[in-house]
Amino acid sequence: MDRLNPIYTERTECQDCYKCLRECTVKAIRVVDSHAEVVPELCILCGHCVSVCPVGAKKVRDDVGKVKHVLSTKRTVYVSLAPSFVSEFSETELPGLFKGLETLGFAGVSETALGAEAVSTILANDLSEAMHEGKKLYLSSACPTVVEFLKKYQPAVSTYLMELSSPLMAHAQLLKRLYGEDIGVVFIGPCIAKKRESDARPELIDAALTFREVRNWFADEGFPLEPSGPGLKSSHSFSPPFVPRNSKDGSLYPVDGGMVRTILNRKKFPEDLCTSISGIHEIPKALEKIEVSQLKAPLFVEILACTGGCVNGPGCTKKNGTLMKWNKIQQYYKQFSSREEDPSGLNLLYRWRIPPLSKGKISDREIREALSKVGKYSVEDELNCGGCGYDTCRQFAEAFVMKKAEPTMCLSYMRKLAQKKANALLKTMPTGVVVVDDGLFIVECNRNFARLLGREVEELYETKPGLEKASLKKLVPFADLFVTVLETGVDILEKDIRYREKILKGSIFTVERGRYVGGIFQDITIPFIQKDRIVEQAEKIIQKQLSTVQKIAYLLGENAAESEVMLNAIIQSFGQESR
Repeated sequence: MDRLNPIYTERTECQDCYKCLRECTVKAIRVVDSHAEVVPELCILCGHCVSVCPVGAKKVRDDVGKVKHVLSTKRTVYVSLAPSFVSEFSETELPGLFKGLETLGFAGVSETALGAEAVSTILANDLSEAMHEGKKLYLSSACPTVVEFLKKYQPAVSTYLMELSSPLMAHAQLLKRLYGEDIGVVFIGPCIAKKRESDARPELIDAALTFREVRNWFADEGFPLEPSGPGLKSSHSFSPPFVPRNSKDGSLYPVDGGMVRTILNRKKFPEDLCTSISGIHEIPKALEKIEVSQLKAPLFVEILACTGGCVNGPGCTKKNGTLMKWNKIQQYYKQFSSREEDPSGLNLLYRWRIPPLSKGKISDREIREALSKVGKYSVEDELNCGGCGYDTCRQFAEAFVMKKAEPTMCLSYMRKLAQKKANALLKTMPTGVVVVDDGLFIVECNRNFARLLGREVEELYETKPGLEKASLKKLVPFADLFVTVLETGVDILEKDIRYREKILKGSIFTVERGRYVGGIFQDITIPFIQKDRIVEQAEKIIQKQLSTVQKIAYLLGENAAESEVMLNAIIQSFGQESR
């Protein structure tokens, strides 16, 4: 089966916010037509894009249907239950979980932690031998996301990765040895990446479900996890009926440092020779510029992709704090006073054949051309604001060259574009328009506004278009109306204002409460035109342009990503009205 069989399913609700791109450590997201989509060959299945997507546009592949097929076609199917079940399901839910799995047709439930214990024994022995040989750095992980990340993105460091089967692979081997090679094995746990692992090793693992999928499946089948009715609360002393037995210290694997503790339970290494890293964002920081030759003593590093460990995996539904989850794991671990003999005779050597990503060389000329397309012509123009989802403008330019990014992702570019289009629209409006801040300093106005105020102001406009930062108090005697709207938030609509020999019909309205106020004004004393006609037209124009100026003021603010669509709609509507 293709190891890159898609794990994510993407839907059309993507709102081009690029939050998934900002959260993705390896930037395995490309943007096409303002929609973000996962690039499977770059993805390491950390699951952050699913967790942070505000509209749920990214979904994890649902394998319940696949598991139903396995149950219907194989004589015997066992569940490999991840040790983080302790922090996912409450004591009152556990009886319902096991009863539900039995009702669905599973022959039994076994702990993936048994495989973790077998892996720990091999790790402890290999580590002891390697340390005697004088090697300095050893990396290990039960997490397929970490292996994928190191192999693809840190190939030099990945040479220190101990090549062993994952606990799930080890557990599947154990179950097949105990119950027959023809049995089915279905993993249930917190990990999205296990789906790819099952795709890559179908001879061992038939399918992988997340805790969320299992909860949804039970709900669809009408299986209650929690008992209902008075006096039906389950006992907190429920002991899961695992086959062939309960695990002991393998149950520590889902928390940061759990692998280290299981190894130290087998070999008495000095504790200062072992450490752990958790959190996909922390891994590149921890391994950056590592100089193995400078290590004064051997160092073993356990690495997990999820911060705090698997208890915080993307397939979990419980949002309790890591400390409470850690405490539940510890309490479960303490239930079993002695460790039984670890499984032996399993073939746990496994080389993960994941080739490193080849990075095509992008020339400086290509980067400069890409930057110029978003209005960045010098180093000073490179703001490195991160709004596009990339840390620097040059990273964005590289993604643009690789067709993973679009110009509209650059907020500073879109803001400048919005400013230009807003200015152009203001200039073409037949009424006088002005926007001021809470200090009554002009943010923007058009020529018609300056013309209404007289020749002196119009001449000033010639030298300083837009009259930016000019004091409205010094220009007009009715600035107090703007103050009133600023202070009360109540708009003043269609008010007749006497200004010199003119009568202005105007509306003053809130753009952003307490911060920005806009005004639209029409001279209704223009000669040669009947006053009632002017008033009628002024009212129509003011009602139309009230919303228009609010949109323009919005464009002049901080959020201009959708400016082009908005402005085109405004321009089109005015064009239709003028015909």
